[in-house]
Amino acid sequence: MSDPVARTRETYDVIAPEYAARTNAPGAKLTELMAAFTERLPRAAMVLDAGCGPGRDTRLLRAGGLRAVGVDLALGMLRMAGPAPVAVGDMRRLPIRDLAVDGVWCQAALLHVPRADVPAVLAEFARVTCPGGVLHLGVSEGDGEGWEGDAYGSDRSRWYVHHRSEPLSDHLEAAGWRVCARSRAVTKRRWLYLLATRTS
Repeated sequence: MSDPVARTRETYDVIAPEYAARTNAPGAKLTELMAAFTERLPRAAMVLDAGCGPGRDTRLLRAGGLRAVGVDLALGMLRMAGPAPVAVGDMRRLPIRDLAVDGVWCQAALLHVPRADVPAVLAEFARVTCPGGVLHLGVSEGDGEGWEGDAYGSDRSRWYVHHRSEPLSDHLEAAGWRVCARSRAVTKRRWLYLLATRTS
């Protein structure tokens, strides 16, 4: 089987223009979640948008008064980010120094990380976040992991990992996070949202 992360990155490089066009508007639920995330941070806090894609959320976070920077593995997606400050990077090995940010926003990105690598990603988020900092996670709710095709009208596939609240919360706690809020939504898939604070 091909490397799920590399193949998913290649898919996003191909579908980037269509993806950016179709996901430009955040929707009411995401706007609500971003407000809840932002209100827990001081004004002008430094925030990482992990798995930022074409930079929509990076721009929205900056418009909300935060100093947000985006990191994504797919160069094709980053080319769609316009003026948003973004860089190529892997969530499993972030190109960011220790304790550099006050918060991490990770919406619809952890769901592409193979389950075995999730603890390492959550530990990386903790490494770069100051104590008391905030983490938003938006993941696909469910069981299992595998390829899903028909990515934005292409014949490409993406690797999806589905999560349940309790196992994911346990991983967060082990990495140095405390979950303080949970919510859900249903679109074409079931979404699970967790808000957590850095404990140490």
